[in-house]
Amino acid sequence: MRLLSLVRWELVLTVRGLATHLAVTLMSLASVGLVGVGIFGLNLWSPFPTGQSIGFRPDAAGTPQLSSLLGAHRGGVAFLVLLLWLLLVATLVGPAFGAGAIVRDRRSGRLDRVLADASRADAVAIAKLLASLIPLGIVLAAGGPSTSFAWLIGGLATREAMAGVAVLLVAAVLVAAIGLVCSAIATTEVGALVASYFVIGGLFLGPLVAGVGLALAGSRTAAVSVVSFDPLVALLSVQTSLTVGLTRALLVDWPNPRLFWLVGRVRVPVWAADVLVYALLAAALVWLTSVVIEPLHPIKTWRLRRAQGVSR
Repeated sequence: MRLLSLVRWELVLTVRGLATHLAVTLMSLASVGLVGVGIFGLNLWSPFPTGQSIGFRPDAAGTPQLSSLLGAHRGGVAFLVLLLWLLLVATLVGPAFGAGAIVRDRRSGRLDRVLADASRADAVAIAKLLASLIPLGIVLAAGGPSTSFAWLIGGLATREAMAGVAVLLVAAVLVAAIGLVCSAIATTEVGALVASYFVIGGLFLGPLVAGVGLALAGSRTAAVSVVSFDPLVALLSVQTSLTVGLTRALLVDWPNPRLFWLVGRVRVPVWAADVLVYALLAAALVWLTSVVIEPLHPIKTWRLRRAQGVSR
């Protein structure tokens, strides 16, 4: 009950501002505009396969043509673009909801009162995380109906769609957790926001840059393994046939991306492993936040307790 009271109070403070309402409005308008651009693009260029073709029409070099591939997976491509759009919005809006929460409370003196009332720093950290996740979820839900465009043009499997949504949601939780821990460490709201964008940029672009560097250095096996942890690659790997087709059409000289991890005799999809890694990392960041905001956390006072034990 104490945790729910903390979350309720944090949400009241969030709803009183205009940021959430403005973000929802802009998100709805932008998503509708994105769907409109997609419909207009289909009118100008229709990569729909003819006959009973499965979408792979090899040319003289044996490489599937890109237009035929996109035509066969038109629904999957549209859904992937929309998920990438929602992920981009989460990375841009998420830190704004949570990056300054702890900084403001510390500066106003409210953080000490909240810690005293809650008696547990981890409850305060979880409440702050939920208070930033709920408005972020509302913003993402405002653009959710635009994903129906993928089913409208067909070619999207329900299982792949659910897996893509799972990757998006866990990535949004990780973004919120990054903003929270940066808010706990930083001394100003601007510093927390800049640090959040820097860490999130490293998370989303770091594996890609590292993979390219390893591939150029000749370590292509390591490059494939590193790139597979990128959230963008996780969203793409949900659709196996589309991933393989795009790799053959666009990245001929590069190794195929990893789609499964072998754990004994069990094949674990890359996207499922990434979801687990993101969830564990988010939990670790929330715990780190509780350590930072708790003045007398055992990790901080172990030297003092050790010195007192020696003196006795």
